[in-house]
Amino acid sequence: MKKSFIQFVLITMFAVTSLFSEEVKTVKVLTIGNSFADNACTFLSQIAASVPGCKVEFTKADIGGCSFDRHAKLIKDCEADPTLKPYYKKYTLKERLQSDKWAVVTIQQVSHKSFRPESYHPYSDEVVACIKKNAPGADIVIHQTWAYAPDCKRLTGFKMTRAQMNDGLVKCYADLSSHFGGLRMFKSGEAFTASLKSNPEINLWNAKDRFHASREGCYLIGCVWVAELFDISPEKISFVPEGMKPEVAAALRKAAASVK
Repeated sequence: MKKSFIQFVLITMFAVTSLFSEEVKTVKVLTIGNSFADNACTFLSQIAASVPGCKVEFTKADIGGCSFDRHAKLIKDCEADPTLKPYYKKYTLKERLQSDKWAVVTIQQVSHKSFRPESYHPYSDEVVACIKKNAPGADIVIHQTWAYAPDCKRLTGFKMTRAQMNDGLVKCYADLSSHFGGLRMFKSGEAFTASLKSNPEINLWNAKDRFHASREGCYLIGCVWVAELFDISPEKISFVPEGMKPEVAAALRKAAASVK
């Protein structure tokens, strides 16, 4: 009898321990953005899953090249025409927001306007108002996008350097955060700058256009996001994309940690 009781206690303790050790925090994320948000989500699920107890489920309301003013216009257009479904030809932003209980909804400016302060308002205000109305429980987080590669031809058209673009967008996003009372931020742009300074040999930009993120850039952004979503050090991340050298991944995680 005594032996059976001891066995029962041990089995119960093991079951409880297993239950807590397998407890996973799932964060549901909706991105409202463009292809730069798509870049951010490239490895997001795998990065999160490599950290014990962490899981990310994401859905997108992204349109290539879509700026704050275009998202704001689409909100109004959809209200005027209920048949209009601009997101993947299936949804309105309102429907996307109401489709689930989001923990986090991200917002961002399109990259070619990210350094232009006049491009943020009143359009971001209209997008944020739509989020608050249709997903009132969501935490609105700013996705700080990144400056283009130093050799990107678009910079010539902008008549600025990569450093100037970076300085401009960092200030604009900081002002955006302050405007809404101190919104949290995924500092992807600052992580790009940190990585470029520490490890200039790691290419963060797509070889074809030099403004979208490369595999390494996508990994860096994903590490920044997961670290902020779960309030952890990027050093806890163990996932390494196929074909990426472990030492490169480690350097990128270190860059992500420097902006945490």
